[in-house]
This record gives sequence, structure tokens and C-alpha cells, in this order.
Amino acid sequence: MSKKLNKKGVTLIELVIVMVIIAIGAVLMAPNIGRWLPNYRLRSATRDITSTLRTAQMKAVSTNMQYQILFTAGTGNDGSYVLRRSTDGINWITDGPSQILPAGITLGVNFIGSTAVFNPNATSSSGSVTVSNTTTQRQIVVNAATGRVRIQ
Repeated sequence: MSKKLNKKGVTLIELVIVMVIIAIGAVLMAPNIGRWLPNYRLRSATRDITSTLRTAQMKAVSTNMQYQILFTAGTGNDGSYVLRRSTDGINWITDGPSQILPAGITLGVNFIGSTAVFNPNATSSSGSVTVSNTTTQRQIVVNAATGRVRIQ
């Protein structure tokens, strides 16, 4: 009786060939990732600012208090925004950490006093925020009568 050899499995040569193919694919994709990253940062910053504006709007109506977002215009670590609330309309209490912009993103603010205010009756201050990188810009607009936040 002769034993049959088990022919299942992967040889070392096959494994090396697959690893070489994966390495070539990674080398070809690396330049594309570098071009994609600034647009990803722009979309992410726009989404985060819009979310914070909408959070302030919802909290103002649900808690019957004024909420505001205080913006600091700038690029990267120099640009930031923070959510604040007021029980008396005069003194403002920080409601969460200050949010800093990603690297390469510039924040331009078009609100009186660099502050977007949301009232308990669903109205707000009117203005916009421009978020941009070296090639693209997006504008977030707040409607005063309805407090609606939209991205243009």
C-alpha cells in the first residue's frame, strides 16, 4: 500500500507572488490618497460644523434656552468653534469642548460678533460660515427666520 501525498495548501512561491502583487497595488494607490486627503478633511470639517449648528438649534428649542456657537476664524489650529448656552441671555456657559479645525482647512465667519445664536422660538441670527481648503470651499448658511442650517 502506498500513501497518497496531500496536495492541498499554498506553496511559498505562490505566497510571494501574491505579496508582490499587493505591494505593487499599494505603491500605485499611494499618490491618489495624497490628493484625496484634503477633500476628505474639508467634507469632515463641514459636516462637523453643520452638526454643531443643528445641535445648538435643537437644544435651544428643547431646553427653552439660548444657544450659540462662537467661531474663531483661522486656518488649522488657529480656527475653532465652541457650543455655549445661556440661561439669562447675558452670561454664556461653555457646553462641550472647543473644536479645532483639521490641518489645511480655513474657517471664514460671516456672523455678527462671529457668533451664531439660536433662540428657543426656533429663530436665529443670520449669517454664514465658509470652510475651505486650497482648491475648494463650502458655505454653511443659517436662515434667521427659521433657524434652518444648510450647506451650499
